[in-house]
Amino acid sequence: MIRTSCLSHLPCICQRAQREMKVWKRLRHPNVLPFIGSIALGSPTTLYMVSPWMDNGDLGYYLKTHPEADGTLLLTQIAAGVEYLHGSDPVVVHGDLKAANVLISETGEACLGDFGLSEVIFDLGDDSRSRDVTNGNSSVFKFAGNPKWQAPELLYDEQRRTTESDMFAFGRVIFEVYAMETPFASFTSSRIVSLVLLGKHPSRPGGQEVIARGLNDAMWKFMERCCDTDPEKRPTAPEAHRWLRS
Repeated sequence: MIRTSCLSHLPCICQRAQREMKVWKRLRHPNVLPFIGSIALGSPTTLYMVSPWMDNGDLGYYLKTHPEADGTLLLTQIAAGVEYLHGSDPVVVHGDLKAANVLISETGEACLGDFGLSEVIFDLGDDSRSRDVTNGNSSVFKFAGNPKWQAPELLYDEQRRTTESDMFAFGRVIFEVYAMETPFASFTSSRIVSLVLLGKHPSRPGGQEVIARGLNDAMWKFMERCCDTDPEKRPTAPEAHRWLRS
């Protein structure tokens, strides 16, 4: 698998690509996509970051093409990967956790990928994917990534990603696994921002198929804990990993 970044025009893109490689290449865990290497070619210069090819694609695609897959097991593997990142020295915050950034190996193992928004807690860089969104009160919120997975504290300018904001995004991944769609799929970004700031969750999916996939009351309540508006009330990655294994 190859990811590309054009380095010639925007220094911030170059910095982000270099930061991603710096973080990614030192990570070693069964549930983290391995970094093989990189090469810069062409004019304008394009940086190619190389990792193993994942035949099964990302988590969302895999669940749709493998309806028999054990979603709870995949979430347990994702939690193990996040626990590893948060337990690293220095701590690594993924920063962009969502189903599209979880790849599935040939053996059906979940692996965290796309470290373009990752941060080492004592070496935080500027973000090149910030956007402004105006809510109903005409306040402007600046955020990076997509608000579907963003913790409320990240919707304010100058707020940095944390292990707690990763756990909020993990809660959204729980929703993706069982609903088999993205959170707030039919809403605009500005509407999503308003809902997140109000502490609203996506509507709980129903039906026997959803229940069969593992979305019971306990799992839904755990998802709500992960997505609590108060970062201190969210479970840590080790707590999430233990809960999912129990």
